[in-house]
Amino acid sequence: MLKTSIDNKATPSTLIIVYGALKGYVKHPFWFLVKTVFNASKLKKRLPKKLSGDIKNQVALISSMYLIMKEKIEKERALSTVQAIMIPVAIAVQLGNFRYAETNRSFENMKKYHEMAISESPTRTNVKEIIESSDKKYHFRVKSCLHLGLFKRLGVPELTRIMCNVDNALYNIYCPDKVLFHRDGVGNTIFEGCKYCEFICENKELRKKVSLS
Repeated sequence: MLKTSIDNKATPSTLIIVYGALKGYVKHPFWFLVKTVFNASKLKKRLPKKLSGDIKNQVALISSMYLIMKEKIEKERALSTVQAIMIPVAIAVQLGNFRYAETNRSFENMKKYHEMAISESPTRTNVKEIIESSDKKYHFRVKSCLHLGLFKRLGVPELTRIMCNVDNALYNIYCPDKVLFHRDGVGNTIFEGCKYCEFICENKELRKKVSLS
């Protein structure tokens, strides 16, 4: 019945998910989506020609939706609405990248499929430094942010917050009873002015054993 496997990852239809979410927020979701896609096609022309089609579509679509909303409602509400619509879309895509339904979810598999997802992603060009990779902790830092550069190019750097929140949600959804994700405090992303984005995944099973010993 199912068609996915480790080698054949899930690829959800993002526009259908976007449309379903839009129905909860805007009065005429179909026409709003048509306008969003049309404007996104113009925004894509302002992005680097060599950029992967997937990330170009993603950045242009999010930016287009936000810019259209910002014409009608105040900025912060527009940003919150776009987040409410786009974060579930991004999570659906990322769970496919992490082989969420095709493998057992564990701390070790989280590390393994994180690396696979990164190798397949356009964001693999981001500079990454692994601080610790052990049975108890997977700690890495990303020292460049492709999304921030692209959103800046379109004049909407604040949309980078959406991608940060996708990471926050994804790593804590993946296996919440076994993996704890955090950034070691507030403000530890490039978007918020730090020199790098902090990613810390801890093995909760080992943390529990240490606390009991």
